[in-house]
Amino acid sequence: MRSPSTVVSALALVLCALAALAAAPLPAQGVASAPAASLAVPSVSELDPPRMPRWHAGVAAGIGRPSGAFRRNVGQAGGVQAHLRLRLDPNGLLSLRLEGGYLNYGHEGQRTCLASTPGCRVAVDVTTANGILSAGVGPELSLPLGPVRVYAHGLVGASRITTASGLGGGLLPDIIAADEHFGDGGFAWSTGAGLSVPVSRAFAVDLGVSYQGHGQRDYLVKGGVTDNADGTLDLDVKRSATNLLAFRLGVTMALTRKPKPKT
Repeated sequence: MRSPSTVVSALALVLCALAALAAAPLPAQGVASAPAASLAVPSVSELDPPRMPRWHAGVAAGIGRPSGAFRRNVGQAGGVQAHLRLRLDPNGLLSLRLEGGYLNYGHEGQRTCLASTPGCRVAVDVTTANGILSAGVGPELSLPLGPVRVYAHGLVGASRITTASGLGGGLLPDIIAADEHFGDGGFAWSTGAGLSVPVSRAFAVDLGVSYQGHGQRDYLVKGGVTDNADGTLDLDVKRSATNLLAFRLGVTMALTRKPKPKT
């Protein structure tokens, strides 16, 4: 698909050619006219926009806004997202998108002893995090508007709503020294749109929004794990639809060099 700037350039060339013909003096009658200077006409390949790189990868920070009953049970979610995009046509109008991410919708931490010996020789931070792991694949359609690219996609895949505790602080505990208390996985889908604004030949700022559908799930909320004196745990399990609206801001990078336009 030709970009608006390419069409404008082509029209400008045509207007210049017409203006040159109109300004040229008419040959006198009866006098053989000299051969007219040939006009340089751009080839079709020169009018076509340069092709996009075949592979792109991106990473973004995300904010999730739960909806319905899920919103009444949990607060806002925050996390990270990554994607890989494979161009399927020369101009990048159709691509295959692979996307994965993690959104944390609640976490809590406490200071505890590493061993059950008298006293507390080694104190550690233990974090309990509630989050959604998701992955999906599907088609992406895009429309170039000059240097800016507007796109929309639909994905299908799987997700898991999980609650785990482990050493360390922050939104996600150390996965090497972590234990999952509860989890519920299943089919997931999402649909979204975004805007890609290039800042160089290889990098672009990516701004997007998507609606994620995870269906009816069992899950825990912040404070849903209670430690008992005998070492057992009480789990306060909730159940509802777990859909949310996610906003993201990140950067996309071309993994292959942009092909040069043909001459």
